[in-house]
Amino acid sequence: MKHIVDNVNNLKITFKTLDLAGRVPFTDSIELLGVELQYHEGRGPLFMGRVRYAINGVKQKEGFPLDLHKGAFIPTVRIQEAGLEDKLQAVGPDIARIVYEDLAAQRRALS
Repeated sequence: MKHIVDNVNNLKITFKTLDLAGRVPFTDSIELLGVELQYHEGRGPLFMGRVRYAINGVKQKEGFPLDLHKGAFIPTVRIQEAGLEDKLQAVGPDIARIVYEDLAAQRRALS
């Protein structure tokens, strides 16, 4: 987990990354590495996630935004230019399911 404190807005944000490597098949040149979840003040995760990926084995700086409630990627210029929107939308529900299964396991562990 990575913790960030935004001193300007007095926010405490924690990022947790769930591993996706090998769990969600995609394409030969693009590998989905993980989904980054954002927690605010210990609550969360927020309804948005960011899917980190690599192209030809090189991890990319930016990620693809994912609406976890809908299991759908938010269309961006990068997604559209790469012609990935249909492929990403097809795996969005699988990624959301992985997130919700992890959250359920966390809740069971706390009870």
